[in-house]
Amino acid sequence: MTDNLWNAFCATSARGPQRTAIVKGDQRLSFDEWRRHAERWASRLGAVGLRRHDRVVVWMRPSPDMAVAVLGTWAAGGIVVLMDPDERSLYFAHAVERVRPFAIVRGPDAALPETDGVLPTVIDFAEVDACEKTPAFAAPGGSALPTDPASIVFTSGSTGRPKGVTQSHGNLLRGCRAVGGYLGLTASDSLLCPVPWSFDYGFGQLLSTIVLGVNHVLPTANNPFGVCAAIEAHGPTVFAGIPSLFTYLLRGVSPFRATDVSSIRVVSNTGGSIPAPILEELLDRFTHSRVCLNYGLTETYRTAYLDPALVRDHPTSIGRGIPGVAVAIVREDGSIAAPEEEGEIVHRGDYICMGYWNDPEATARSIRPDPLAPSGVCVPTRALFTGDYGVIDERGLLYFRGRRDHQLKSMGVRVSPTEVEEILYQSTLVRETAVFGIKHDFLGDEVWAAIVPSGGLENVPSTLRHYARRVMSPHMAPARYLVFDELPKTRTGKVDYVALKQRAAAEAPSFGAQA
Repeated sequence: MTDNLWNAFCATSARGPQRTAIVKGDQRLSFDEWRRHAERWASRLGAVGLRRHDRVVVWMRPSPDMAVAVLGTWAAGGIVVLMDPDERSLYFAHAVERVRPFAIVRGPDAALPETDGVLPTVIDFAEVDACEKTPAFAAPGGSALPTDPASIVFTSGSTGRPKGVTQSHGNLLRGCRAVGGYLGLTASDSLLCPVPWSFDYGFGQLLSTIVLGVNHVLPTANNPFGVCAAIEAHGPTVFAGIPSLFTYLLRGVSPFRATDVSSIRVVSNTGGSIPAPILEELLDRFTHSRVCLNYGLTETYRTAYLDPALVRDHPTSIGRGIPGVAVAIVREDGSIAAPEEEGEIVHRGDYICMGYWNDPEATARSIRPDPLAPSGVCVPTRALFTGDYGVIDERGLLYFRGRRDHQLKSMGVRVSPTEVEEILYQSTLVRETAVFGIKHDFLGDEVWAAIVPSGGLENVPSTLRHYARRVMSPHMAPARYLVFDELPKTRTGKVDYVALKQRAAAEAPSFGAQA
């Protein structure tokens, strides 16, 4: 049997057809029900003309229905395009123009944004599910090769137009199994996932259910209250989160401190570094759990993870390459950096995406020959140049230093926003912070900091300014502060730097020299 996602799911379902696969509030979907609904969905897609490798945009929020739409598309031989219904209309229009989908599937609460272009066929999931007559099921997806494309997930587009990252069936299967291996996931686990499936990390959790048989718990609301309610109601053993969520659980208004988390044996993080003070509180809250820090891009499924035994001693590290991956640090001239020398993080080995859908130029910029491949091979191995800066220390541990497109140059000196953020967190004056730059005629980049003050504090910018002058070099210290009740976020829970810079541009004229 060909190793693809539909066949892998059928094998998972056969091992425990009556087990609960997905639960959201009072909704429950068993593996057998999931398979039967997916077959019904695949039959309807085939009846309306879907052909192998046609793209189907799934414009839905995480739910049992969305799980059926994803799996049914694979059963019908199609390629799933995952998109968040809360996305901007320009993002949506760009993605649709890029992938030219056969159809868009939408849920009951997912209105399509207005666009200037012509939309493909729009299918309401509820109408198909309610249809009484269903054609006989045929599963062309069962013959998909491991090298066939399975999914397209769009990058956030925070610093440019979003790109459609295309992953094959084989890559997703191998990546899921590798991550499940080092986390120790089994079919007896129950995984809480408050991360949207349109984000590659959330999609990976759904794959853990499809491939490994892990029970999947969805909170009824993706906020600290919904997450805590899901923990209390379902007692998950694995909690997959992101830094912004952990920050609000520990520092924001939430019932997390009073929530019984004794069932959770593994806590997993990705989507950026957890600020050191937050990580320390997280470790103290989950003293009985393994806390696993991960690093990866949409383009790589997963690149590195830090052994939970090393987290307290090396809290700022993101570890070593996952099984099947080696990580290199490369200088601008393409040579390999020395230990402790900063350069671009390069992912070598397995799980590299097929490229960006219908965008060969962007693909060629990111996916290049492996800089450490032996000379003379007829087909050089590929590597993913991540666009992230980092270092590898003498022990072989990887440290993230920031995005290449976020690096600043202030007073002629390169500044890492991540480093400035860490120092601001150490002041204990802020609950959240994001550092960015605004172009300046004399300084190059003027350093700005957006902050959410810790509760009950007044005049925080002035206090932070004095603190920064004392502990930071002049080129690092933020010149200006923007105060928020909550930092603006992208659909994936990351800081929305475009929104921050727009706010800065609007307020810049009102700032004095010491604002």
